Amino acid sequence: MRTLTFNRVIGAGAMGSVYHAELRAPGGFVRVCAVKVMKASGPDGEQFMARMRDEARLLGMLQDESILGVADLVHVGERDAVIMDFVDGCDLSDLIRLKRVTPRALAELGSEIAGTLHRAHGAKHPSNGRPLNVIHRDIKPANVMITLRGSVKLLDFGVARAAFSDRESQTQGLVLGTLNYFPPEILAGAEPTQAVDIYGLGITLWECAAGKEWGSPQAQQQRFEKRVDQRLSELGPEYREIIPVLRSILQWDPKLRPDGGTVERSLQSVAGNAPGEGLRVWARDVVPVVLAERDKRVKDVKDDLVGKTLEVRGLPKDERSDVEVLDHAVPTPAPPPTAKAPPAKAPPAKAPQAKAPSKGKPRVQTTSGSILPLAVAGGVLALLLAGSLLLVVAIVVVIVLMQ
Repeated sequence: MRTLTFNRVIGAGAMGSVYHAELRAPGGFVRVCAVKVMKASGPDGEQFMARMRDEARLLGMLQDESILGVADLVHVGERDAVIMDFVDGCDLSDLIRLKRVTPRALAELGSEIAGTLHRAHGAKHPSNGRPLNVIHRDIKPANVMITLRGSVKLLDFGVARAAFSDRESQTQGLVLGTLNYFPPEILAGAEPTQAVDIYGLGITLWECAAGKEWGSPQAQQQRFEKRVDQRLSELGPEYREIIPVLRSILQWDPKLRPDGGTVERSLQSVAGNAPGEGLRVWARDVVPVVLAERDKRVKDVKDDLVGKTLEVRGLPKDERSDVEVLDHAVPTPAPPPTAKAPPAKAPPAKAPQAKAPSKGKPRVQTTSGSILPLAVAGGVLALLLAGSLLLVVAIVVVIVLMQ
């Protein structure tokens, strides 16, 4: 039996609360972790958990030390919960309110994020070697965490687009992300590409240097380019080595933006000559202050889970993020239709299309209005054929008797 002991609240939001906790398993195993517990079940909660299961599958394939990992998806009491790696740090959106990032720290920070994006963008499926075509789609300061030691962690792949089977949440055709970090092509209705993440990185780095928000996006090219010129001119002369890199990232045309690997190398080349303290020293000064403020803010929050130890129950087998099972199970034929009508479900957005058998775990997919009508139609056709045959026999008999 596994248990979770909830030590304290470390954050709270609309969907639930995040706790510092200890996970205990048989054999004396103890792991310090962060646990996000959903407030209640419902349509929003179900969609959130579907995205979290997709994120767990994706992170299981990426396996990157600079991406915050999701360890497990479980039930605690009657509520859904997500067990995550515990990182002693805070996100950039809180840090830059306290102190702007120095040029050298900014170059190091941008290089780390760009490198992480480059690895994610180029990742391949560990089993079949096919490109995953990952797009994060929500790069912003709130999704970048800095630890006490100055390490960088990229968060929240829950709205990411990636090509892998058994995805539960449907994100294709949806505009997901945060409006102020949308590039102009997304505002115009274009399909997202990996250049979306590069643009989000550019806005994030500018906000770290300026200590304020970039502002609402511009969908008209002339206004967009005027905004970029204006914003870059607001940075002090100490950022002059970094400004050309930011300008290349913030191109109107997504095809002209460099990839993550190019941005990583460009920022690495200017980091050594950039003024100011490095990222590790900068983080050592500001992260403890923000953490102390956060702990003070949530210290008196009344919560019914703090101090309790509860049993952890795993998700049903068909909801678990078992990549190996999903990828290697041998498909089996679907069971023949029975007289019992399938349970009613909302009709799918698109009519089902013929597909090759999936290599994933066998699943019975019930599409409302497809199996039962086919069975009825088949029965009617059989009756018609039987009736026709009897009619022919009767005619033959009559002819014989008349002779």
